[in-house]
Amino acid sequence: MSDDSVLKIVILGEGRVGKTSILSKYFSSKFDKNEKSTVNPSFYETNINYNGSNVQFKFWDTAGQEQFNAISTMYYQNAVGALLVYDVTIFETFQKVETWVRTLEEVVGQNIVFVIAGNKFDISDKKTLDQNINTVNEYCQKKGCKHFYTSAKTGFNLVETFEFLTKSVCDKLKQTTGGVSTKRKGRHIEIADTKKPKEKKGCC
Repeated sequence: MSDDSVLKIVILGEGRVGKTSILSKYFSSKFDKNEKSTVNPSFYETNINYNGSNVQFKFWDTAGQEQFNAISTMYYQNAVGALLVYDVTIFETFQKVETWVRTLEEVVGQNIVFVIAGNKFDISDKKTLDQNINTVNEYCQKKGCKHFYTSAKTGFNLVETFEFLTKSVCDKLKQTTGGVSTKRKGRHIEIADTKKPKEKKGCC
């Protein structure tokens, strides 16, 4: 991988699950409960420290509504990672995750790294979470991916989610290409060189 490369990560999920709100909260510490649905893709840039090297990422926020699927698939190309977001209060949005993953893998291949985020944890109820967690865990185990509960409103687990995803992408690329580095600058995220992140409450 060249030193001037930028690693692309796409944020996917149904409309109104909180994809844009997650990015806004994480990158700008802002939350707007009246955030409008995304129609045109936008992106945020950041760089992390991975084993002493700066690695640049670009996070693409794509339109989530099904009617935009034909348009948004072009933005999957060259992606090395993905964050799949669903609304824990509307479990049908998790059932749509499998469709998004299948489309993603068809475009970029089976080796893409992705994490699933169950958003709106702050307004969830324990009974609903308990009813659905087995289905979530079974799918994540089948796909070999990590699941986090998150809240775009409070910021719950956002740092853990983004750090795990970016480090996992770097680990994957190191295995397949022998190294990962960039020279560009962005928001700095310090990531420890550990095999697994510390477990956090609400993360499964």
